[in-house]
Amino acid sequence: MDGVLFCGSCGAQMASQTPPLPEEPQQSWQQPYQQPQQQPAGYGNHPAGGGYQAYGSPSSGGMVPPKNYMTEAILVTVISLCCCCSLISVVLGIIAIVKANNVNPAFAGGNYNEAISSAASAKNLTIWAAVISVVFAIIYTLFYVFIFAAAINEAGGVQEFFNH
Repeated sequence: MDGVLFCGSCGAQMASQTPPLPEEPQQSWQQPYQQPQQQPAGYGNHPAGGGYQAYGSPSSGGMVPPKNYMTEAILVTVISLCCCCSLISVVLGIIAIVKANNVNPAFAGGNYNEAISSAASAKNLTIWAAVISVVFAIIYTLFYVFIFAAAINEAGGVQEFFNH
């Protein structure tokens, strides 16, 4: 009988019929860091290398590729192109897209430091492009508010401006 711990007639402890729970495997963040081993030439994601490696696989040292910030770079570039007309932020956004595009191929090729460096560059360029876009948007807004205020003042006040 499942769930019965003691014999109903003599009171002796019954043997457990459920198997013992397996020990939980050690989490990856609890394992000590191990330097990934160098792959032989021609191994990895290159067609002549004879195979493809999956991200996070043992052949990549169990590492996961860094975030590439592609989505953020594209959004900042498109928004700054449409709204702010800031050439600086558009150029920074395009460079961020190029850097973000280099992250996954570098990681797949075993160039982990290059992948991390490209991801960091893409992140920083995206942030700078966004900040410059916001600054230009504020400047443009203030400029048009002052132009509108000057037009109202020139017309002789709010009543005269809207009566025309």
